[in-house]
Amino acid sequence: MQASPAPPVTQEQPQAPWGWAKYFRMPVYKPGTRVRRAGSWETVSHVSLRRNDLAVFLVGYAEPVDPMDLELEPTVFTTVRVPERY
Repeated sequence: MQASPAPPVTQEQPQAPWGWAKYFRMPVYKPGTRVRRAGSWETVSHVSLRRNDLAVFLVGYAEPVDPMDLELEPTVFTTVRVPERY
């Protein structure tokens, strides 16, 4: 008669809310970030948030640009708590 090995004991992880994962990706627009707009490289001057509307201002342009018109590699964030490093 063979005994089956006991499953490893692990600490139970809390359930993540629906739609959440360990990581998510989001573009981060901040001053100095290089973005592509219509095939050319531009630099972000500043960012404005008014009435839930994000506006990105580019260096050399007076009018804001819709973030959907910009290409930027998304930044990866974690939703899991990470101990702080000292």
